[in-house]
Amino acid sequence: MVDLKPYTILHTIETGGPGGAETVLLELASRLDPNRFRSIALLPGGHWLPQQLESRNIPVIIAKSDAWYDLSLLRAMAKTIRKENVDLIHSHLADQNFYSCLIGCLTGCKAIATYHGTLRLSGRNGLRRSIKSWVVRHSAVAVVVVSDYLQQSFKAAGFPAQKMVRIYNGVDLDRFSPHQGGRLRAELSLEGTAKLVGMVANLRRSKGYEHFVQAARQVADCIPEARFIAVGEIEETIAERMRELLRRLGLEERFFLLGFRSDIPQILRDLDVFVLSSTDEGLSIATIEAMAAGKPVVVTRSGGPQEIVEDGETGFLVPPADPEALAAKICEVLRHPDVGARLGARARGEVVGRFTLTKMVGEYESLYERCLEAD
Repeated sequence: MVDLKPYTILHTIETGGPGGAETVLLELASRLDPNRFRSIALLPGGHWLPQQLESRNIPVIIAKSDAWYDLSLLRAMAKTIRKENVDLIHSHLADQNFYSCLIGCLTGCKAIATYHGTLRLSGRNGLRRSIKSWVVRHSAVAVVVVSDYLQQSFKAAGFPAQKMVRIYNGVDLDRFSPHQGGRLRAELSLEGTAKLVGMVANLRRSKGYEHFVQAARQVADCIPEARFIAVGEIEETIAERMRELLRRLGLEERFFLLGFRSDIPQILRDLDVFVLSSTDEGLSIATIEAMAAGKPVVVTRSGGPQEIVEDGETGFLVPPADPEALAAKICEVLRHPDVGARLGARARGEVVGRFTLTKMVGEYESLYERCLEAD
């Protein structure tokens, strides 16, 4: 009987996290069937993702890239592929997808590229992005997108339909499960009657935080006991504009910018309503996590979210960049706890059926085997 060695998968991404794409890489690399796959990771640095991977006994190679044409990154990837006998490269996000496909062509190693958001091929650096996407289109053995919304977008951008695979992101049902409230209210010195509305997303332009702040003012006018939180890594230029908006709207004592937190499951347990105010969203892992925690969600029709939420059944969908609509649905949930409880229970059931880590990992494992066994 032949003792077959597991395939070696090189997982790589252009950032060190934390974030949704980085979380997918972490969970995938650490949960693959060890009898069939061996995982190693190549990263540009950072603290969160390398530490998380190493805590799960995934070997990490650090290879920094200072420019889009950086040859040192390509050399490091080639060296890793040879030394570790890599069978398949699996990359995430546009820049690293380009590098991985390019080095795959040079070394003869197959590459899978996963995109978590839309392509931006116009405007500043549009030509450069177009070149990178051309390389991926023509050399990746498979292109994974995390929503049907993205699949249609990438097909329109010229990606071959036969190469494209949609695999929804999944979450850990045990980690994000309905429990009684956590410690956040005490930490923020909130009254027991306070209604807590929160959003979990890194402070970036596409997250539309200014619309959440404007909606918060309207909610506070109708429900004085409402308080608001924003959780995620802070991009300082955006945060400063948010702080100015909070000052102008008189929300400094009501709206808390908490920055990056590692205790997201506990934070979600304290929320009365989860909000997503994105103007463009590939899928939204945070929304799935909130639904897994049994929370009512009010999210924008910004792409992927409408594939997660059924309006009026598992949450509420509102137009993007519309603070009035966002505020109206938040107020509806806060005023009618029975509505929130019904939405939250159905939301949890939706996640159990469609968005589990087990389902996500299984679909990637099947894709790996199809690509590795193909001529």
